[in-house]
Amino acid sequence: MVLQEIYDRTVELDELIKGYDREERDAFIEKLQRLLDVRETLLKGLPDHCNDSDRQIGRKIDEMNQRINQSLQLIKQEITKDMSQFRHRKKTVNRYRNPYSGPTKDGMFLDKRE
Repeated sequence: MVLQEIYDRTVELDELIKGYDREERDAFIEKLQRLLDVRETLLKGLPDHCNDSDRQIGRKIDEMNQRINQSLQLIKQEITKDMSQFRHRKKTVNRYRNPYSGPTKDGMFLDKRE
């Protein structure tokens, strides 16, 4: 019945991803990590032999895994995009606060000593 537990955790994972909210991203990632860890330990205890009913459950798990992987890729792209926007915003703010720290646009040299 390990396969049934894996199926149940996969269904939970699928439901969690369907309910993804960008505003609650940190809590989502924590829950996601916990579910993935539990499922990983169950997968390690998977028996080597299987019967027809196990194969059917395995196919359902595989279908859900494909949907889950696609959704997680989209979420990862969103997070990566947010991180790059944050870095760009941080650079812009630093340039605005201290405009003479970097090279000038016209190639002019400003001596900081006076």
